[in-house]
Amino acid sequence: MPTPDFPKLIDCGTCSLHIVTPNNVWFIEELFRFADVRKFYVLRSDHAANIKLFCQYVLNATSQKYTLNYIIYNNYGDEAGFISAEPTMNPMTNMPTWNMGYAVHPTHRQRGYATSAVNALTNFLLHNFSLQNVMLDICEENHHSIKVAQKCGFRKPNDGMGYFDMQNPELGMRMRWFKQLAGERTSYFNLAVQYYRQKAYAPSVEAFKQALSVPYQPGTPYTDAQIYSNMGMALSSLERYNEAFQCLKKAQSLGLNNPSIEKELNWLRNNIGLY
Repeated sequence: MPTPDFPKLIDCGTCSLHIVTPNNVWFIEELFRFADVRKFYVLRSDHAANIKLFCQYVLNATSQKYTLNYIIYNNYGDEAGFISAEPTMNPMTNMPTWNMGYAVHPTHRQRGYATSAVNALTNFLLHNFSLQNVMLDICEENHHSIKVAQKCGFRKPNDGMGYFDMQNPELGMRMRWFKQLAGERTSYFNLAVQYYRQKAYAPSVEAFKQALSVPYQPGTPYTDAQIYSNMGMALSSLERYNEAFQCLKKAQSLGLNNPSIEKELNWLRNNIGLY
């Protein structure tokens, strides 16, 4: 799936997200004047010691399209908060995920801005990127953020186990909350892609087959056509050309046709004689 451009504006209904620029980055520094923001929005030690350095990092990461960083505006045009998402590894599964953080200015709290912003950015991430998990890292003391996570459909792991961060002991016990869009199909698809990138094509094919066995959830990115297309590429790498050809033709019959599929089909026609 191609990486989309970061939108400059995301409408949230009760508020809107505007991408961080040199003209509004000052608001992040203003937010971190408040003790609870400094406490609950965990930063790297060098950024925590120098918020101006963190602001510059945010600008650089945004321009390089490494992280999504937005100022939350209310519908009157006032800066109300900050929200960001960056790719990281889920320490529990060792699989990639989005790590989301946010903060709302004290004068704009209890108005639903955090819930609206988290919902909107989560939905954008899950519908537009191959990383199909979003994570919120919340300490047990932060009751407001726990309520936001619950309202937005995030769930704690089944074991309900928290963890203690020795680098930030003042936060006490913390819990990672997760939300994903497409359930098991996403997990199998991501596993298949991981195998494919490692050139482990046989287990990649099996994982794609497992993804196909899970019913498709409307509105999610991993359609049957997308899976057949990827599986066809893996089968071709295994020199199982007849199966590869059938998978790629199946992807086309389901409405997916892109240059990669056509290039592979042309190669199979010209070199293997499949029509």
